[in-house]
Amino acid sequence: MWSSRDVAVIIVLAVVSFLYSVFIGQLGNLFTGVLGFNYFFFWGHAILIAFGLLVYEGRRWRFLAQGIIVALLTLPTYQSGLPFDIIARIPMVVNSFLIDILFNTGWRYFKKKNQLLLWIIITNIVWILFIPFLFVLNMSIFYSAIALTTWLNVYFMLFPLTFIEMVVGAYIGYNLFSRINSEEFTT
Repeated sequence: MWSSRDVAVIIVLAVVSFLYSVFIGQLGNLFTGVLGFNYFFFWGHAILIAFGLLVYEGRRWRFLAQGIIVALLTLPTYQSGLPFDIIARIPMVVNSFLIDILFNTGWRYFKKKNQLLLWIIITNIVWILFIPFLFVLNMSIFYSAIALTTWLNVYFMLFPLTFIEMVVGAYIGYNLFSRINSEEFTT
């Protein structure tokens, strides 16, 4: 059973992710007009992904719910495709489902070993590795070959930067989570 705190955290993180998408995340596409250039500004999402997964503490379906809400809220933005393109948001939801299933299973193990930072870094890296496969599957069915190759070229051109953003975002999200859970902050 979900508590009202769980629902509030899911909604707040989804809204913060939406606001980041509106004001910063979609700037790459808006300034260049090139699909996939939004990965230049992915660091904020990396922090929110890491923080959300840590706050949910391995409990199922919360990250998926957050992903669905973010996908719906970002419909009018260029964050994961063209505005109001529902099909372009499918990879975001599928990736949230896969990460929720795969990594919330291992949360207890990493918590017991006191390795949550390693867990969240691995999770963020796998997030950014799953996305191109899901987008390629989606774009090969619903988009032109030119749009697909343009997106792939931009993605792989920005991959080193995005990889660093995901690792640094995981570290910042972990530190934010640790700070909020510390005794000094809660007392």
